[in-house]
Amino acid sequence: MFLTIVSFLFVFTVITLVHEFGHLFIAKKVGIRVHEFGLGFGPTLFSFKKNETTYKLNLLPILGYVKIAGIDTEDPEEKTTPENEKYYNKPIAAKFAAIFAGPLMNLILGFVIFSVIFMIVGIPTGISNEISAVSPGSEAAKIGLRAGDKIISIDGKTFESPEEAIGIIHQSADKELILKIERDNQVSTVAATPQYNKRMKIGLIGFSLSAVYKKVNPFLAIYYGLKETLGLILLIFLILGRLIAGKISIGDLAGPVGIAQITGQYAHHGIMSLLSFLAFFSINVAVLNLLPLPALDGGRLFFLAVEAIRRKPISIEKENRVHMIGMYVLLALLAVLTVNDVMRIFFK
Repeated sequence: MFLTIVSFLFVFTVITLVHEFGHLFIAKKVGIRVHEFGLGFGPTLFSFKKNETTYKLNLLPILGYVKIAGIDTEDPEEKTTPENEKYYNKPIAAKFAAIFAGPLMNLILGFVIFSVIFMIVGIPTGISNEISAVSPGSEAAKIGLRAGDKIISIDGKTFESPEEAIGIIHQSADKELILKIERDNQVSTVAATPQYNKRMKIGLIGFSLSAVYKKVNPFLAIYYGLKETLGLILLIFLILGRLIAGKISIGDLAGPVGIAQITGQYAHHGIMSLLSFLAFFSINVAVLNLLPLPALDGGRLFFLAVEAIRRKPISIEKENRVHMIGMYVLLALLAVLTVNDVMRIFFK
């Protein structure tokens, strides 16, 4: 539990710092004043001011924010801020850059992490027949499987590839299988019954297999890092399309509790596994943040597109009211996802 909490805070803190730093850095570059850059919420633990910006570390180290001049018009500091340093008085290109910089930094973070992992570990070329991790409380844990065990055969049948063996397990929900396992150069057999997973609609025993990696030079690592990033972006859009088409339900999505669980699982597999998840999640945050929905960066960019078309800005007060409604909807969605996460934990 402790590792799960620490890794969850680590992932969210890194993603937040990178995202909000993007807004901060580019806003200042295009001449927009930033009143405040904060990490976390609640009472302030530490703060200092530099170049008209107050930097804060708050008690609850979850998420963060930047207060850009000219967006929150009710902020007391707005009265003393020169009009030419406010967001709404800047050209469309400057406003676009300041808003787009946050998601862009998350995309860059994911790309850089993937590239570094590929430089250090190599590129994944498949999976081996060696178990890398066993999920607590799973069928695999109950029958005594351990990390390092090798799957030799299933029901007496050997397979040309580990992927083929996994396919058999996925298709054998609630059916007893006989697994031949090699451990410490000794072979034994165990009976395992894959449990049906309602969300994934497959049978699972509850273990993962070790990946096989191939060493590559730094240039190829960067190429594969870019390829992985672009592939994930495409995958996210495909999933969004299935969600809109009704092929995936809201109940299939993970909320904060579910994400924390997943983060903990990756953390238990080692630092490289956790960094891989950090890259994956950072790219997810970037893409979702760019959706043209109120309360997201994409919502701000949508208003800029409308401004470009009508050659006249919409008042920042009206825009903020739309974003406030979007924020309430987003919080309601997060509440629903959180309830679903809790229900899955206690009633799975």
